[in-house]
Amino acid sequence: MKLIRREADCLVFRFSKREYEALMTTLRLAPLFPRGAEPISRESQELTKAVPAAQADLDEALADHRLEQTAGVTALFTDPRRCGQQPGGSWQLTLNDTDAIRLLQVLNEIRVGAWEKLGCPDFEAEKRPEITEENFLCFWAFQLTDLFEGVLLAALEGDEPEPDLPDDE
Repeated sequence: MKLIRREADCLVFRFSKREYEALMTTLRLAPLFPRGAEPISRESQELTKAVPAAQADLDEALADHRLEQTAGVTALFTDPRRCGQQPGGSWQLTLNDTDAIRLLQVLNEIRVGAWEKLGCPDFEAEKRPEITEENFLCFWAFQLTDLFEGVLLAALEGDEPEPDLPDDE
């Protein structure tokens, strides 16, 4: 995934066929990594018991927000004016800043959900989980979302686009 052009309120990315397929697969994994809302209070269980309706409302609002974000990202990738296959098999995606942030949020939800399923490891302290057949998909999603998020964040922060060269595929 490469930022190839920046316009007024527009970022244009190019994906190789493999990168595009990896991103689409990653986005389809979202239902495997559901996230609930954090408890409204961690102070005491008594306080948490006193506000179950508020916790339920928060859970519902977050679930609705996540569905809305995911639907918005799906719409981006199904809009032929915004996303399309190019000659040679690469893909091009055009995002405004709002859409880039939406995609970033959806990817981050997947990333955090995968991290939680990995047991919340502290990667910065070099405490990595043992990769097994059972958790491989979590680790894969965690790593891929990191790569895609890095490109999106760099583009949003104003990094220069890479030259628009043909892919090697």
